[in-house]
Amino acid sequence: MTTVRKFRLGDLPRVLQVERASFGPDAYSASTFMAHVFRDRRGLFVAEGESAHIVGYVLVRVGLGWIGAKRGGVTSIAVHPAHRRRGVGRALLARALEYLREHKVEDADLEVNVTNRAAQSLYESFGFRRSRLLPDYYGENRDGIKMVLDMSEARVPETAGRLEPGARPAQMNQDRDA
Repeated sequence: MTTVRKFRLGDLPRVLQVERASFGPDAYSASTFMAHVFRDRRGLFVAEGESAHIVGYVLVRVGLGWIGAKRGGVTSIAVHPAHRRRGVGRALLARALEYLREHKVEDADLEVNVTNRAAQSLYESFGFRRSRLLPDYYGENRDGIKMVLDMSEARVPETAGRLEPGARPAQMNQDRDA
């Protein structure tokens, strides 16, 4: 059973291992990751596998939009390659959306690699829709897609189960591409 809970500072080494295993040379550095963490530490959640080892994380941001709507989104989400396709990504994304709802976010977004169909499918199952192409977003000839979600239309698939008070389950893979 996977448990999703709030990040604790002692989790950082394992979160960075998941980051490196998931994104290789594109992984956030420890300093970049910590800048995100300290900006909104409450918006970082980790997934623990059966052995209580961290197998994934989601980093969520909340802010005010330029036009007055409260905006937020998923900055990064990753599941260690050895733990993918077990519902961990779905559980993390469900918890991220719950966090955004708790903070009264009206519009959410994320970015995903154009080649990562599994992640796009996961996001679409929650109600995200493709907004626009982001040429070279991940480097030369590596396009991204901006995906957006009107939080009033967000849906948590029925496959979401009990993880942590307030968290929901899942069944998909990973993706930072957010």
